Amino acid sequence: MTMMIKKMAALFLVFCLLPGPAAFAEGPSVKAGVPVMTFLDCYRKVLAHYPGLRKRYEQLEQAKAQRNLAIADLFPKVRGVFGMETSDDPVFVFGSLLRQKSFTEQNFELNSLNTPRHRTNYHFGIEGDMLLFDSFNTISKIRSARRLVKSADLQADFTEMEAGILTLESYLGILLARELYNIAVEVKNASDKDLQQAKDLNEKGMILGADYYAAKVTAAGIEREVNRLQGLLKSSRMLMNILMGEDPELVWDAVGSFPDTVQEKGALQEWLAQAYQKRSDLAAIGQMLDAQRIESLRQKTSFLPKFYGFGSLDENSHDWHTGGQSFSLGVKGTMDFFDPSYPGRVKGANAQYRELKAERDALRDEIVKGLIQEMTRYETVAADTPVMKSAYADAKQASELTAKLYQEGRKSIADLLEMRRGYFETAAGFQSLLLALELEYAKLLFLSGQLNEDGLHQVNQRLQA
Repeated sequence: MTMMIKKMAALFLVFCLLPGPAAFAEGPSVKAGVPVMTFLDCYRKVLAHYPGLRKRYEQLEQAKAQRNLAIADLFPKVRGVFGMETSDDPVFVFGSLLRQKSFTEQNFELNSLNTPRHRTNYHFGIEGDMLLFDSFNTISKIRSARRLVKSADLQADFTEMEAGILTLESYLGILLARELYNIAVEVKNASDKDLQQAKDLNEKGMILGADYYAAKVTAAGIEREVNRLQGLLKSSRMLMNILMGEDPELVWDAVGSFPDTVQEKGALQEWLAQAYQKRSDLAAIGQMLDAQRIESLRQKTSFLPKFYGFGSLDENSHDWHTGGQSFSLGVKGTMDFFDPSYPGRVKGANAQYRELKAERDALRDEIVKGLIQEMTRYETVAADTPVMKSAYADAKQASELTAKLYQEGRKSIADLLEMRRGYFETAAGFQSLLLALELEYAKLLFLSGQLNEDGLHQVNQRLQA
């Protein structure tokens, strides 16, 4: 009988130590057969879908097209021409007869000259013209267009970095929601087991009912937190799916976790030097400014002479069978002595140059302010991390010790569940701080123009480590 009682007690102990039913429920972030994706996997999908980046690519193509149009002005233009005209105008008839090589002695008669019969002329020809020299006007347009192409290319690079920081923020949100959900489930399972034991003791009159019901209120709050985090994890994944252009309900699991190591923040002047050198949007405005400077000079010199070469090969016929051929070659030049639009064009080009200059200065100021703010945030997060790490360890230890005191009858069930809730809140604060630690440093890289392909690989390696 004594042996049987011992076996039953052992079985009861094992049953109590088993996790509750919720622990065996399949969590939203861990499912058999669910595909996994790293941060870089998500980033590549976002790049392929990101509408803002596709818009930049189209703007780049437009800039290249404008550059090609400017270069095309250096090449000859050749056109085919066709015309048909019927008239009894003496000058037209006389000229048409000469062009068609159909002039005869009878056409010199006065009646034929003064009152000729109507005549039809079919004109076929090829004509062309080519710029010879325009005081470097076309060359200036080409130089300006090339800088605008470079500017559009740099803007696309910056938009890729924007896509990177958006992807990272969303990906870190998934990691945080998953980590908090797992912690909440862990706390809920332990609380359910404690509460079930307290229920049995309450029914036997061994604990106060007030403590038991107070503990139930705390347990309800913990369960609500599990439900909230389950929804948060689902919505975070759906938002990432939208960024990647996937089905919002696509289920996958994120690979990685938050490292708790603080990265060297460096000095503000170092970040600023990197930003002035590597910020592609700042370089893009610089290219636009240079292009507008060239355009302003082009407008100022637009009154200078321009020379063109031209030529044509013509055939004129009256009956589609016979006719005469002729050609012409020549050079012509033009120069504006009075152009009422000249002052307005020069003034407008200079105003656009000054506007771009002000825009560049404003962006430089924004870069400085952004880096100062992000550095302050990162310094605060870096200082808080060891504090919260210690608090997290203390909360975990306090929760375990309170559980032992409860088993010894020195703490109430309400005290235990309140301590478990405090442990969860501390753990949640610590994990949120770890997210901020990664995100704020990544924003420093972004603001300094270093969140390029190499920077994103470094971020991915930290999450995988």
